[in-house]
Amino acid sequence: MKYCAQCSTEYRDDIGICSDCGAVLVGQEEWDRILRAREQETAEEFLPVKTAEDQFAAEVFSDALEKEGIPVIVRSFAETSFDGIFIPQKGWGMILVPKEFCDRARQIILSVETSLPSQSDQ
Repeated sequence: MKYCAQCSTEYRDDIGICSDCGAVLVGQEEWDRILRAREQETAEEFLPVKTAEDQFAAEVFSDALEKEGIPVIVRSFAETSFDGIFIPQKGWGMILVPKEFCDRARQIILSVETSLPSQSDQ
């Protein structure tokens, strides 16, 4: 069997491209490796290391962390409404990294933060 690593669809061995998303299919051995990696990511505990003030800052921080090999999740704050009352969150979103990378991630973000334009500069 072959599998699509993008959408997890299973195919016959004679098919090479996913008909749903167009990705190249992988064999059983590669598929098993992908599943193990996904399980590990799911089990990993991600902790917040920085609140980003806007989407641009979140993308800059995320890019810097990924370049250093640190897995990162960017979780934006969506304004929520309850009976028409909107409650804004502090900042634009949260930068999360695995627990074992927290200290290093904070150092990287601090060094990158000095190069970002501040709200008062705009």
